[in-house]
Amino acid sequence: MRRRRLVSLSIAVIAVTGVVTACGSSNSGGGSSSGKLTGTVTLGFAGGGNINTYMADVIKHAEKALPGVTIKEVVYPTYDDQLNELPTDFAAGTAPDITMWDNSAPIAEFATQGAIASMSSLIGATSINLSDFPQALVNGWKINGKLYGVPAYLQNSAYVYNHDVLSKAGITSYPTSIAQVGTDAQQVKTKTGKAGIVILENLFHLTQYMIAFGGGYNYGKTIDSAQNVAGLNFLLKLFATGAAASSEQLGASWDGVAIGDNNAAMADGGPWYIGYMSASAPKVSYSLEPIPSSTPGKSVVTTYGGAYSISAKSPDKALDMAVIAQLTNAWSQNEEITTNLGFVPAMTKYVADYRAHTPEYAPFTNGVLAAGASLNYPIKTTPFGNALVTGFQQLVASHKTSSAALLKQLQQQYGS
Repeated sequence: MRRRRLVSLSIAVIAVTGVVTACGSSNSGGGSSSGKLTGTVTLGFAGGGNINTYMADVIKHAEKALPGVTIKEVVYPTYDDQLNELPTDFAAGTAPDITMWDNSAPIAEFATQGAIASMSSLIGATSINLSDFPQALVNGWKINGKLYGVPAYLQNSAYVYNHDVLSKAGITSYPTSIAQVGTDAQQVKTKTGKAGIVILENLFHLTQYMIAFGGGYNYGKTIDSAQNVAGLNFLLKLFATGAAASSEQLGASWDGVAIGDNNAAMADGGPWYIGYMSASAPKVSYSLEPIPSSTPGKSVVTTYGGAYSISAKSPDKALDMAVIAQLTNAWSQNEEITTNLGFVPAMTKYVADYRAHTPEYAPFTNGVLAAGASLNYPIKTTPFGNALVTGFQQLVASHKTSSAALLKQLQQQYGS
């Protein structure tokens, strides 16, 4: 559930007090007279659960392949902690040389502010082949044509259906369009009194409904597009009738809790539901499917995911790239499956293996993932996301059903 909170990223002006010096860039050397790579590289990631085991395994494997290189872990307690600390660390030059994160974070903001380095001129000297990954995933790590991350794992959005709640409302088949989603949501509310749709009100989740209507941001060029307006209006009309509700309104910490507690019928979600439902709501019948779109019979997902990026202030980026090549190779992809991370491998050829281990993921074929939309948030991601969510919540509170004025204002403020 790595889409919860956006943080302040005023890198250019942020105070640099309270810096965790252990996170500082420390690689050195990068080569010797014999051509052997040597040095120490710091690698930052959010820990917890099986991720610690996985990272220990892949680091050990990378160090074995690069015997002159030491990889030092910088472990953040949570992903929120990582995103909260990185702006200060980047500004002070104390960020890890390599950061593992996902591009639901404000990557474009970090890239344009010069916090992370472009890899475009570095990747050719490595064994990394970007064609091994879904094109949509690679595109999500390109800003103005330059690459800022090598994929580590894949994520995608989905639509979640609680079969029990839908059945009680007399609904026995999945909607074939986003318009039918709205009709079904209203039927659930009318016949059961429960929410037809639950949504965690943040940038990622609001964006999924815009994408369902063919919208998106194109890094700020299309914030107020007709498609984006239609996506938010769809939600606003359902909130006005009570057919949609926020997770907070349902007393849930996030949408999955409301689905798992049988308090809502549908939500936009993703593969992270698989582990949660298995552990916390094993008796609830549910499924994941691609998101119905505004074109009947067609669906859509957002394809994004985790990657390794390099700090702009790292002293030896070629050494960093050599380490990243080991951290993202075929061995590491297979390890994602066997460690039971809940991550989908980034390499296309391993996604089928993941499906074999995880039948719930079957609807997300290689074709669906390859055709997925990218997030492409506006460059000023954090203030834009905060303003979008606040504006949306104000419209809901006042029972308004048009978002045109809000998105026009945001286009003027954060557009490019």
